[in-house]
Amino acid sequence: MNYKKIYYPVKGLAVLSLVAVAIKYWMPTEIGFAFMLLPYLLLYFLANAKNYQNKRLIIIRFIAALFTIILAPVLIFGIEPDPQAGMGIMFLLIMQLAAISASEFIILFFYVDND
Repeated sequence: MNYKKIYYPVKGLAVLSLVAVAIKYWMPTEIGFAFMLLPYLLLYFLANAKNYQNKRLIIIRFIAALFTIILAPVLIFGIEPDPQAGMGIMFLLIMQLAAISASEFIILFFYVDND
């Protein structure tokens, strides 16, 4: 597999995670439901050939995507229904969004395009 095509598995895993989380936490009237799906939507829209142009961009974005996608099974299988589960869910979502945001800030402030 060409290393520049890594965005295809990221995009596929983002869709798979989005569907799994949507099925587990189906709450069509709440804004929290949209917030829960936001990390996977961001990964899906960031995963394109333009954003994975060279090895440095691939590594930075893939680490954030991997961290976000690894936390999806924790949301699906690791949260038991109890009064404090909402805090755990929000903590995991904030961690996912922080990983994506941190990678984009690293790219924005420290990446120098030599083209």
